[in-house]
Amino acid sequence: MDRALYIIENNKYSVSDLDRLKERLMDLGCPHGIRISITHIEVVVFCKDSKIIRDKITKALGSRIIDVFIGEPEVKEGKELSNFIDFLDNELFWLAHTFMETPWKNHNDKRLQSLVLYAGALAKAQENELKASLNLLNMAKDFGAEELIDLNCAKKQIDLILKNKRTNASSCLNLEKIRELLRN
Repeated sequence: MDRALYIIENNKYSVSDLDRLKERLMDLGCPHGIRISITHIEVVVFCKDSKIIRDKITKALGSRIIDVFIGEPEVKEGKELSNFIDFLDNELFWLAHTFMETPWKNHNDKRLQSLVLYAGALAKAQENELKASLNLLNMAKDFGAEELIDLNCAKKQIDLILKNKRTNASSCLNLEKIRELLRN
């Protein structure tokens, strides 16, 4: 199935506006989802990218598209952690998780999987899904996340998202321990 992710400038919306924005996007003509960050809005559509789709999105949201991802982002070997951090710092949490999937699977280490779950928890908060967000964080804890993630800090990041404030999600990571796991 085709998939496109549009990153749209966010000039005025918060997570509390999610239902209203979903209503505005009802006529896209294909399945879609939406996440809200303080700096941008993510609209993922499960259809081919087209000028018609782009025009409908910009008209409905009243903002310009600043980036587009078709399919999954390219994951370059050896750059997974730095890309993961960059995407976390830019509040592109759903995309961030893709960078740690390969290391987790290659190392078969549930602690590395907890990083994928952490990014997913932050993305769920951007969808105003607090329960799902906390469930993912609890799953991460069960997988040994406490070695890699300060879970109290992670919960604060979720709270910041829900309050429409800037996060510092990578500050919750034990980068030294993560690098050590990736070297082994």
